[in-house]
Amino acid sequence: MTHNLTENSHTEIHPSDTLPLLSSPFARVPQQVFSMPMADEGSIISSQKNQTKMKKAANTAAASVDMYEVVTNRIIERLEAGELSWRKTWSSYGLARNYISKKPYKGINMLIMNFFVSHEIPYYLSYKQAQELGGQVKKGAKSERVYYFNMIFKNGNDEKISHEEAARLEKAGQPVKVMKFLKYYSVFNVADIEGIDFQFEEVKLQPHERIERCEQIITNYPTPPQYVETAKENGAAYSPSLDSITMPSIARFDSAEDYYATLFHESIHSTGHPKRLNREGVANFDKFGSERYSLEELVAELGASFLCGVAGIDRDPIIENAAAYIQGWLKKLKDDKQFIFKAAAEAQKAVDYITRSSFDEAEGE
Repeated sequence: MTHNLTENSHTEIHPSDTLPLLSSPFARVPQQVFSMPMADEGSIISSQKNQTKMKKAANTAAASVDMYEVVTNRIIERLEAGELSWRKTWSSYGLARNYISKKPYKGINMLIMNFFVSHEIPYYLSYKQAQELGGQVKKGAKSERVYYFNMIFKNGNDEKISHEEAARLEKAGQPVKVMKFLKYYSVFNVADIEGIDFQFEEVKLQPHERIERCEQIITNYPTPPQYVETAKENGAAYSPSLDSITMPSIARFDSAEDYYATLFHESIHSTGHPKRLNREGVANFDKFGSERYSLEELVAELGASFLCGVAGIDRDPIIENAAAYIQGWLKKLKDDKQFIFKAAAEAQKAVDYITRSSFDEAEGE
């Protein structure tokens, strides 16, 4: 039986669960930023009557909630409490994903669903998806939020237009207004869903298969930098001016996994070159230890851990490094509620560039 349900089904999103944010890939036009109420995350709503009440309550709530702040505060609280359990970002069942689409979560969701949520089998369904498959979410089960962006484009006459029309106008040098809405929908882990005969295929790769996946990732990198092998044991580096990655031979590493994790890190850096993604920390590198450099290192660490997950290799140290970088940015997280979203999004863009995938934040992650 085929189910035409997607993890971004709009029927799972309450109209009130939005936070408009002016952000435009086109010409910026000043516009007031405003917020709307959103429903609280919590236990499952067991009846249609209760769902209706919750929607009405959310729509009439006196105080609005900033979802950027909700996510950031969640990370800050766990960092300050020392409760964040940093583990490898995948299990024998692979990366966290939607059970129906089988697509792994990306961007900020990749970070949240793999780093901050721990389930033996990392597959999830929305409440409606579970019902469509003949299942029922267990009473009292706690949901997780999956975030995505929805964009509204308007022309100079304040008329709503399509994304394609907005791109055409921008190319013609005409003003375009863009409102970006951060939305979410709730999902439940399969362990909290009854009545469905779930079928899972464990990902048990042999060492040579894992390494083959790593090689495929590097081989498929479009317009890659030059790769240079060095005799120096600590010679792993990316040079923006030469657009080249220098790596010690694989024999000098403790394991093949360590070699590829390091190569992934430097490869993420290389995506920032002006002829690729033109990322600030690479294209306009200033000095080691600067805020710009440190942010670029965080992007590289997150991106490398994402690629390790794609390849299915174990690399706990790189996850620990990512955790250390985020811990070091604790003050920045408190000052800038969108910071972790930006870092995760930049890391995901780099991963998608290398793997030739697409990451359309306007359609969801």
